[in-house]
Amino acid sequence: MDRKSQKQNALQENCRSHLASIVSQGLRPFPRCVFDLDTLLNSPTVDLIKVNNALCSDAGFSQRVLRLSNTILNRSGDSTASITDAVVLLGPSLFLTAVLLCAVTEFGALASRDQNVEALWSHSMQMALLSEGIAEHSSYPVRGAAYVAGLLHDIGYLPLLMVAREQEKTFEELASIPWRDNIDIERNIFGLDHCQIGRWMAKSWEFSPSLTDAVGHHHDPGKAEKDSHLTEIVGTAEYFCSVSSPLQATPFRPQPRAC
Repeated sequence: MDRKSQKQNALQENCRSHLASIVSQGLRPFPRCVFDLDTLLNSPTVDLIKVNNALCSDAGFSQRVLRLSNTILNRSGDSTASITDAVVLLGPSLFLTAVLLCAVTEFGALASRDQNVEALWSHSMQMALLSEGIAEHSSYPVRGAAYVAGLLHDIGYLPLLMVAREQEKTFEELASIPWRDNIDIERNIFGLDHCQIGRWMAKSWEFSPSLTDAVGHHHDPGKAEKDSHLTEIVGTAEYFCSVSSPLQATPFRPQPRAC
């Protein structure tokens, strides 16, 4: 075996071992306040005091949501030091989006959580808006569910990103391998792809069967077990994102959505 093959085998072995270690440790519980916030922020009249109280019951999580809110607001020259002002300035729907992305990125080391949000944000927002629009045109009954499915479809990347960052310190060539969103390369390097890992995460966090389908099968909607329509919507949105370069623009300035 030549030197190049030996190094490739070592890379695969290290990545797979590291990923298996992460998966074996299980997931932190999904922040309980997120379920309360989902109800509060989707109400016809949003009670800002209740929103603030629900979020501030978890101080660390609350600070992460506020940081992401300010990252979004800074793009238009705004900022805030309070949760209630963030809800008003962003609007309930976009604020809930920030909450959901912060919730799924509670997975992993504290130091990398905000970095993981940044890694997911742009594509996730594009997917959320596209999925909602496709849902409307294809008569899917719950547009909000399509929005959330598009937003969270790539959560399986989080463990892969953790492994890649660590292994790039030893195997610099990993940074140049286009593994992201390439199912075959992901499986070859890590042993699992982001859809398989995402499905495990969705089940562990007790996401709905429809959302679990979209997370686990958006690259192959025919395998959906409960909601093929929603999975096809997210799969279609993924296709449009992959072929339409204009969708890469203005990651932090999404348009308001209808509930």
